[in-house]
Amino acid sequence: MLAVLVAAVLSAPSPQDTALDVPVYRNETFGIALPRPFDDWVFEPATSRGTTTVIFHPRDASLRDQLWGALVLTTFDRDVPLGQVADQRVLTSWQPTLGTSFMLLTRDSISVLGLPAIHVVMGGSIERAVLDVEEYLVARGGDLILLQFRYPRGLPRDSIAAGYQRMMEGLRILGGTTTGAAERAPPPPPGAVLRALAGSQWQATAYDALVRYDAARGRLDVSARMVARNDGFTAQDSVALAVSPPGAFDSVALAANRPTAARGAIARLRLTSPAGPQDEVSLAAYFHVSELRPAVRGAGALVEQTWLPLVQAPADSLGQPRRLAHPRFTLRFDLPDSLRAVAPGHLSTEVVAAGRRGMTWVLDDVAPWSVTFAIGPYRAQTRQTVRLTVRLWRATPDSLPPERADSLLALFARAWIVYERMFGPPLTTEIAIVESDAARASGSPGIVLVGPGLAVDPTVALRDLARHWWGGSILADGAGASFLLEGIPAWAALATRGLLEGDSVRQRLVREAEAEWRTAQEQRRDRPLVALDPYTAADRELLRAKSAAALEAVRRAVGESRFREAIRTLAIENRGGSATVDGLLGLLGGDGASILRPHLFGR
Repeated sequence: MLAVLVAAVLSAPSPQDTALDVPVYRNETFGIALPRPFDDWVFEPATSRGTTTVIFHPRDASLRDQLWGALVLTTFDRDVPLGQVADQRVLTSWQPTLGTSFMLLTRDSISVLGLPAIHVVMGGSIERAVLDVEEYLVARGGDLILLQFRYPRGLPRDSIAAGYQRMMEGLRILGGTTTGAAERAPPPPPGAVLRALAGSQWQATAYDALVRYDAARGRLDVSARMVARNDGFTAQDSVALAVSPPGAFDSVALAANRPTAARGAIARLRLTSPAGPQDEVSLAAYFHVSELRPAVRGAGALVEQTWLPLVQAPADSLGQPRRLAHPRFTLRFDLPDSLRAVAPGHLSTEVVAAGRRGMTWVLDDVAPWSVTFAIGPYRAQTRQTVRLTVRLWRATPDSLPPERADSLLALFARAWIVYERMFGPPLTTEIAIVESDAARASGSPGIVLVGPGLAVDPTVALRDLARHWWGGSILADGAGASFLLEGIPAWAALATRGLLEGDSVRQRLVREAEAEWRTAQEQRRDRPLVALDPYTAADRELLRAKSAAALEAVRRAVGESRFREAIRTLAIENRGGSATVDGLLGLLGGDGASILRPHLFGR
């Protein structure tokens, strides 16, 4: 409710009576300094109901020309719910203001002066003046700092943008850093996929994919039927689809229509009629994946993470994960009868006929960019406890001592009980433990990869098990989303080993994480957690180590009980949805947030 009120208050600043003809506007109360974009521009500040609005524009110019900007400063009684405020502004302020020509061009999570921020760009018209509007919403605890820049169409945009860039470079916020007004994390590869899906309003709500494995050619041929929903504010007349290399399209189609040829990693389908907000369309995509990675003993295939066709990028243009839906999944496999496929979820059918094996997996709680599956000469062993069903998929000979499997299964069963206490119940209670000799392979929610002969690093295995919650039952959104999806499982693995093996083990693992973090500092590789790229190996390892060390520091400061309650509440409240860093900081309280925030966003 408060977010709606603030969005309405900020929607349309009006010109004030008193102009300040000064090089820099300063607000000592908020600790803000903002230079003007050009020497002939002035500031017009006013305060009402605790909100300060500062309009800046050319001297003696009419605001009806739309060549002006605004700085808005207000305070919440809690940490700013940044994502909610940004969404409310778009829905309740800008979409009605910009009218039928409204278009949302960009919504990115970024860091401004080391503080969490959201960057929004929109287009449309106001009183027949066509323009683009750019906004930066910056949160500093409970303070909201909003910068708005207007670009009237028909005026030289480059020169106007240069002035606004001067303002961003000269912006100073008490409590923020003094270098780099907008620090942008590098986008994850492949960039072409992100560019093709930039600004997409579509969400995939269902997948039904048939995967045929050709062992002789080492290739997968996939036919995927999808349901996509328009989650935007405007009607759409086309849908862009993308697969990550080495995947490539063969053809695409609408519903039962005849397929049209497509090539490469990107395809676009023109709809027969526009799809309005919340309308759904049925699509079909036919594509292949080559250059497969063997799963075990040089045979089969291990397909990790993103391989299904996407209608919206899993990350925004700044590398931060997007808030995406949990679609319904059915994966069907057509394989040589000597091989089996292992995927997250549960195996509903398995049939062998005419030298081929058909398997159908139903997936309940994973996102389309995190589906890992393995194809190999696997045999399944099923173990069940009161809380958990474990399927152990082995490709090594039966001569392996049974005690090895019993020990591994006992580890996962004990850890599962710990994680249920930490995070609450997950959406599903089945996991697959899969043998693979692929180097540096990583599982996904519902699948934990172990080495040949069930060789396992307990810390890595328990971290991947925690991803059954973080990335499976719980997604993340906004600046710091990667910290939640990678950092919390990393910390949970250390904490769980301490509970199962003794606190001395926990202390040793924390010291190792702190040492890895110090090494990065000495090598000048250290950056705020929100700026680390989880798609590169070096940054991902640092993200895990630094997150674990930082969370452990917070736990020591606020106490075990309060810290665990905050983590558990965050998990339970966002089960089946998306958690945010802002939500975690609010649950930790002022003292805990004051310790974690500098590690997240820098000083």
